[in-house]
Amino acid sequence: MNVLKVLEEAELKDNFQKRCKNNYVNSIVRKNFSYTTDYNSYYSIVKDFMKKYPIFNNVVLVQLDKSAENGYPHTRPKNTICIPSNARFPSLEKTMFHEVVHIHQRNNDKLWEKFLNSKEWYHELDEIVPERWREKCRINPDTCLKQFWSFQHRWIPLPLYTNDANPRFEDVKIMFYDLQTGLLEHQGPDDFVNRYGSSSQPEHPYELYAVELAEKGILDEEMLKRFLTSI
Repeated sequence: MNVLKVLEEAELKDNFQKRCKNNYVNSIVRKNFSYTTDYNSYYSIVKDFMKKYPIFNNVVLVQLDKSAENGYPHTRPKNTICIPSNARFPSLEKTMFHEVVHIHQRNNDKLWEKFLNSKEWYHELDEIVPERWREKCRINPDTCLKQFWSFQHRWIPLPLYTNDANPRFEDVKIMFYDLQTGLLEHQGPDDFVNRYGSSSQPEHPYELYAVELAEKGILDEEMLKRFLTSI
C-alpha cells in the first residue's frame, strides 16, 4: 500500500488540508502540525484489533505524526482512518468503532441524510452561516464535506474558536446559530438537549451519532443498516 498516494487521493476528494490552509484561523492553529506518516509498533496493535471485525475489512489505517490534527484520530476519503503515532487509546474499541461510523457516513451519505432528516437535521449551504462565524469554525475532516446542518430548520451548531488573539486548536466552544434571530446561543434548544443530553461531541450530527453508535459496542454493517432504516 502506498500511503502517500492514499493521502493524496483523499485530498483530491475532500480538499481538507487546502480548506485549512485557505482559512486564516484554521491555518494559524495548525501552523506547527505535521501531517506526515510516522509508524511505530502501536500500528500493529490497532491492525490486529481491526482484523477481528468484518466492518474494518476495507478500511485503510494510516499512522500520522503525533501533532497531526492535534493528535485527534479522524477519517479521510474514502475509507481511511488516521491515528496519531503517540496514541494509546483508553478504549480502542470505542475509538475505532467511532471512526468506522464516520467511514460509513462518507460512503452512505444519502442513507445518512434520509436518517438525519427523520431526526430533524437538514444539510444547509455554507453561505447560510454569516462569514464572520463561518470563518471561525474549526474544520473537521470527518464532517467538512457537509459542514453545516440545522436542527429543526433553525439551529446550526458551530465549533467556534474562542480566543481571537491567540487561537488554539483545542480552545473551541459549540455555539448555536439561530437562523430565525441571527443570534448565537450558548446552548442548543430544549428539544436538542432533551434528545442528546450532554453529548461529548455536539458540533455536528455525524459526531452525535458516531458517539451514540460507538457506545453500543461491536458494530457491523447489518447493525448500522438496521439503525438507519428503523425510522
